[in-house]
Amino acid sequence: MLGDIALSDLSTGALLALVVLMILTGMLVPRRVLKDKTDEAERWRKAYEAERTARGIADAQTNELLELAKTTHDFILAMGKASAKIRESGDADASAMDA
Repeated sequence: MLGDIALSDLSTGALLALVVLMILTGMLVPRRVLKDKTDEAERWRKAYEAERTARGIADAQTNELLELAKTTHDFILAMGKASAKIRESGDADASAMDA
């Protein structure tokens, strides 16, 4: 920030102005504030990781449900085709089923 100027060559007023400037620009913060921000970042990181784990579980469940829906859909289509074949054949048992 200061380039080639040594800190020992600055006057007391210049050092004070430098510290105030660093505080105002956010380059110098109290340790408590830094610790609070670090703790907050860690909490958000843990929350993000928990969300990603939950999302993975939800995706796995969704895939299982989709597979079940496909199987059920195929079963219903097969039952519909079988029912149509029975009706076309004019089987006596088929007409008893319809009643």
